[in-house]
Amino acid sequence: MTDRDPLTSDSESRRQRIAGQFTLGIGGGSGSGKSTIAAIIVEQLAPLQVEIIGLDQFFKPADELPRYHSAHDGEDHADYNRPDSLRTQEMVAECGKPAAADVVILDGHMVLCYPDMRSLLDLSCFVDAQIDEMLTRRTARNLAAKYGGSAETIQHYNRECVVPGYERYILPSREHADILIPNTDTSSVERQEAVRAVCEKIRRGCSDT
Repeated sequence: MTDRDPLTSDSESRRQRIAGQFTLGIGGGSGSGKSTIAAIIVEQLAPLQVEIIGLDQFFKPADELPRYHSAHDGEDHADYNRPDSLRTQEMVAECGKPAAADVVILDGHMVLCYPDMRSLLDLSCFVDAQIDEMLTRRTARNLAAKYGGSAETIQHYNRECVVPGYERYILPSREHADILIPNTDTSSVERQEAVRAVCEKIRRGCSDT
């Protein structure tokens, strides 16, 4: 877990960037467990009012998405794993609006990829998991939701699109995180400690205003 303690350096750093709320960004790969971590944070922050904004809602329409070429079937397909897959200007504008909540969590695999999004955050986290575990979770999740086709189709998409996008764009954004939250099958204690640290910082940040 890295911890730069951005809330204790000086009075300027403790000032909330969006007036009236504390804004937390949670990034990490698809299947890393970002939404699960966000839900745990919401539970532990009670009675603070928390709103979660899922950044998947800002994906471009399918016909406007960048494409990648699949060696598996020889065709081009939509690529959801690049920073230009999202409607960035709209996302920044919407996420920059004050919300009727004490805490706002921005949950998205590329939230830390954009300087304009990072500028909105009082605290940034990256959910860290092994790539094999993420892909296993992602495949199981999509099959359960009946999204993305058969297991074979999903696995080819993982190899040809998800992994390259993660390695090129998402994993490097980890360097912008104030706190790394480990979320592997063997890291439950470390995860609990990291989430506790996040919640403590949020409470301190809220009480400073």
